[in-house]
This record gives sequence, C-alpha cells and structure tokens, in this order.
Amino acid sequence: MTQTFGPPNNMTKTTVIYEEERILTAKYYHPKSDDYLDYIAKIRIKDTGKNPVEMILKFDGRQPFTAPMPPEEHTIKAPAILDLYTKVARWFKKYGYELK
Repeated sequence: MTQTFGPPNNMTKTTVIYEEERILTAKYYHPKSDDYLDYIAKIRIKDTGKNPVEMILKFDGRQPFTAPMPPEEHTIKAPAILDLYTKVARWFKKYGYELK
C-alpha cells in the first residue's frame, strides 16, 4: 500500500481577479515635523483563500530626517478591503505616521 502526501488532485488554483498599483503617502504625526514617506502599494485580490486581499508595500522616496523609518518592504493580508485599510493605517501609526 502506497501513501501519497501533498494536496489532493481536485484542488483549484487561486487566480488574481484584481490588481492595482498606487502610491501611498504618509506624514509623520508631529506638529514640528514635515517628514513624508512614499510607498508603492500593489493591491491584489484573489478569488479564494483565508485572506484573499493583500497589499505589498515598497518604499519609494527619501529617508525621513528625524522621524523613525518603517521597514522598506512589507506585506499585509486581510479577509476584506476594509480590513486591509485598517491594518495599513495601524501599521503606519505604529511608527508615528498617518495616511494622507
């Protein structure tokens, strides 16, 4: 008797149903600071999965002068687009930034 491991043969492949590329701008939340960050954000929505919505962030701009710098690349996954916005806003707020 042979035993096979791996996914069953009837599993379907996940396909991307929507993809968009935008530039996100965040400002450091301090009255005397004028530091901004620009990230290239690629949003993908897949047709299946636990977290079918994902955003891939890549830093694109100058390093901030006085403000802390978040990671240059980051991926955020969520079950819905509204949850994704909440997670992105929370991620920027963790470093002291707010979305513009």
